[in-house]
Amino acid sequence: MLEVDADLVAGREGILLITDKGFASKPFEKDLAEQGIELLRPLLRREKNRYGEPMLKKVRQLIESVNDTLKGQLDLEQHGGRPSRAWLSG
Repeated sequence: MLEVDADLVAGREGILLITDKGFASKPFEKDLAEQGIELLRPLLRREKNRYGEPMLKKVRQLIESVNDTLKGQLDLEQHGGRPSRAWLSG
């Protein structure tokens, strides 16, 4: 994403990128740091504490809650709406 849309980070300071464990690599973090982006991701087993780790659990819970709410709103079986009268009489 950052390679495709370079203007996404251009001229912005203090970007915090929240990712999953799959983005754990020193070259990736170095590349992000060169662009002025800080990476926040879960610890790997072999790692010591990382900056922002305590905050990450709260942020991930918030994201999961929002995702769950949106999935519930988009579910056609439980949409919460009522059928129209024309549909009922047909």
